[in-house]
Amino acid sequence: MMSVALFAEAEARGQEPATTLPPVPVAAPVTASPPTTAAADVVAAQPATTSYTPGDGLTVSMLNGTSKLKLFAQFSGIGVFATDRPFTAGIPFLILPPSPFGLNTNTFDLHARQSAFGAVFTGPEVLGFTPGANFLGFIQNDNLTSDAYGFLPYQAYGELKNEHWRIAAGLQSDVFNPESPTLITLAKMYGSGNTGSFRGQFRVEHFAKPSDDFQLTTQVALSEPVATVVTGNARIVEDNGWPNVEARLAAGIGAVEELCGDRKKRAAELGVSGVVGQLRSSKSILAPDDPGQPNRSVVNTWGLGVDADWAVTCRFGLAGELFVGQGLGEYNGGILQSYNSATLQPIRTRGGWAEAYYYVTDKFHVHSGYGIDAPLRRDLAPTQFAKNQTYFTNFVWDASKVLQLSFEIDYRKTDYIAFQNADGVVFMTQMLLRF
Repeated sequence: MMSVALFAEAEARGQEPATTLPPVPVAAPVTASPPTTAAADVVAAQPATTSYTPGDGLTVSMLNGTSKLKLFAQFSGIGVFATDRPFTAGIPFLILPPSPFGLNTNTFDLHARQSAFGAVFTGPEVLGFTPGANFLGFIQNDNLTSDAYGFLPYQAYGELKNEHWRIAAGLQSDVFNPESPTLITLAKMYGSGNTGSFRGQFRVEHFAKPSDDFQLTTQVALSEPVATVVTGNARIVEDNGWPNVEARLAAGIGAVEELCGDRKKRAAELGVSGVVGQLRSSKSILAPDDPGQPNRSVVNTWGLGVDADWAVTCRFGLAGELFVGQGLGEYNGGILQSYNSATLQPIRTRGGWAEAYYYVTDKFHVHSGYGIDAPLRRDLAPTQFAKNQTYFTNFVWDASKVLQLSFEIDYRKTDYIAFQNADGVVFMTQMLLRF
């Protein structure tokens, strides 16, 4: 997804959005003589002014231009055709086992669940910091494995930031492995090599800039252990009374430059991140009573990740992540599995993704890559997923600031312990209208 979600992620990293609209100047009232004190107060308290640019949203300038509110929205229509039944039909995570009777399992889905709306607020400086608030929500169900409409809060946080510090609290993208491949759907290859999600957290970031050609970013966060992005009702998964701790150290190399596609970034960024925490798994009153299964289990969670983004030329670039850890289901690792469904012991896993992209023109770009998530088979119960792989290529045409058209082809392969392995090809198209 290439629009408001990327805008919100740039804000979460303390970067300025690509397009910032200036406030519309307000003409001063014409007076025959100098105004009185009361009249001067009226002039100082000028009303809010607005400006609208198609594709950039509506910008409201308030409080004499010291505050700004930007409102934006998008309509997204997505068509998904799969040669074999994916889970789920509208947002493919994996391929389900083939029919034991040899029947066709191809599916088709057409939805607008990635339509979204959001707002960004920037206020007047306070004690050397600029306050702000971000919100972004989709009409997708809040559980991504529920193929239904609903409401999915994606970003909702407040922040204080200046040139060297950023303090933020609320619903944000994870500090652990924050990069994502460029795909059409919100899943972004979750469960297939892309760890990291979004959750409630409090974070502090520091930006050291010894020169224009180098920046060292340090991030530390206390996070909600359960993301609830992918949930089930077999057992209750909850925190163990403590927040997770996430941290990341990233080096940005090269001066910030304008690249093809109206992108502004450094030549390269390399990050190392980690997470430690706990989950608690308890029996659900909705599940059948199994005397052989423990009533409760505490799952220790940890992960170590490496992420990289390299703009090789103005048009060509590489990006990717690697990870290793255990109990990472709430971070979309382990093919969305944190623990063995029979013994409730944590699942160890490893994987990653890589992507190459090329901007043919400023408006047309191609992305191609691969991702894999491979839990240790000896940590799995017979009914669990053993390996999940995705190969993808997509073509994105930014016809204008308002209209974007995309087409994607995925080859997905899912291995099982007790069931027959499955693979299939998924075709996706998207029409995105930005307001």
